[in-house]
Amino acid sequence: MMGTATDPRATAFGFGQRRSWVFSAWWYPAVLAMAGAVHAGLAASLGQSAEIGIVMAILGIVFAAFGWVFTAAPRFTRKPPKPASDIPRVEQGIRITPGMIRTMLIASALGVGALVLLIPVGGSVEAVPLLGMLVAVPLGVAGGLAYTGWLMKNSAAIYSRWLDRR
Repeated sequence: MMGTATDPRATAFGFGQRRSWVFSAWWYPAVLAMAGAVHAGLAASLGQSAEIGIVMAILGIVFAAFGWVFTAAPRFTRKPPKPASDIPRVEQGIRITPGMIRTMLIASALGVGALVLLIPVGGSVEAVPLLGMLVAVPLGVAGGLAYTGWLMKNSAAIYSRWLDRR
């Protein structure tokens, strides 16, 4: 294995890390907004108060907008990326991300399933908005992890295309 300073992939991985950071700054707050929207929609359809979901959706939208604005400079920069400083850790992240996604989704499904089975019969309708939110969050996080994993795995090709456009 090559050292970080001499590894030719370091700059491409650095570009992938920059893209991942820019994406994460708005995506994860957007997941909060999506979970809030799911909660509000389910609550409203069941005749319950949608206030919690609406507040979550608004906060998620605001934080996602701030994340997008605060990462505008690195998003549109022509400046070369800082090379990745820990190539073995980047490679490890690429290898373990699919397993992390599977584990998180399975654990979430088991948790939601257990809640569905353990909620008393009369309380199940009131819990549907919460359960919807508990499904939306792991799906959004899994989507974000899958995309950042894809960015890192394909960082050389993405970086090459960026250099061609630059």
